[in-house]
Amino acid sequence: MAGRSDYAFSAYETLKWEIVTGQRRPGSVFEEKVFAEQIGVSRTPVREAVIRLARERLLEVVPRRGTFVSEISMEDIRQIYEMRRILEPQIVEIAAEKADRKRMETWRAYFERVKAGEEMLIASAPLPDSDAAFHLFLAESTGNRFIREQMETLMTQTQRIRCLSNRWKETRQQASVEEHLEMIRDMLEGDTDAAKEAAVRHLNNSEEGYRMMAASGYLSDLRVFR
Repeated sequence: MAGRSDYAFSAYETLKWEIVTGQRRPGSVFEEKVFAEQIGVSRTPVREAVIRLARERLLEVVPRRGTFVSEISMEDIRQIYEMRRILEPQIVEIAAEKADRKRMETWRAYFERVKAGEEMLIASAPLPDSDAAFHLFLAESTGNRFIREQMETLMTQTQRIRCLSNRWKETRQQASVEEHLEMIRDMLEGDTDAAKEAAVRHLNNSEEGYRMMAASGYLSDLRVFR
C-alpha cells in the first residue's frame, strides 16, 4: 500500500509536469480539491505538493485569494539567463575534462539525427526534455551535487518557458540544435575556450529569442509575459 509520502510525491510530479509543459497556464487558478479528485488522493498530499512547488516558484499562494500558477516576466527570464551565463561556462569547462566521452558521443549523434530530420527534438515531454536533459548531463558530469541541484532549478524554469513557446519559431529550435552540436564538438576536440564561448552564444541567442517572442505579442493571451 502506498504511503502518504508516495501520494505527495505523485501529486508533486503530476502537478509539476502540468505546469512546466504548459497544460496549466500562467496566472490560472489552482484548486486543490478539484486536483485531488482528479488524481484520486486526499487534499493532504496535494497541499504538500503545493508547498513544494511554491518554493520552486511554480505556484504562488496568495492569502485570502487562493493559489495560482506563477506567471513569467521578462525580468524572470533575464535573471534566469544571467544566472545560467555565470554557471554554464564553468560547467562546460569541467565537463570537457570529466564527462563520459561515450555519452557525449551519444548526445552528438542524437543532435546530428535531429539536424538531419531523422529524429524529432523532444521539446515537451515529461521532465526533462531533450534540451534540459543535455544541460543536466553536463552539470552532472561536474560531480558537484550543488551545481546539479542549481541547474535542475534553472532548467525547470527554462523548460517551462520553452514548452509555452516552442511553436513560435521553428528556426530558433533548429539553431539551438546546431548550437548544442557546436558545444559538443568543441568539448570532444578539447577546445575548452571555444566550448565556453559556444555556450554563452547559445544562452544569449535563447534569451534574445524570448525577447523577440515577447515583442511580437505571441502568447500574450496566455499571460506568459508580465
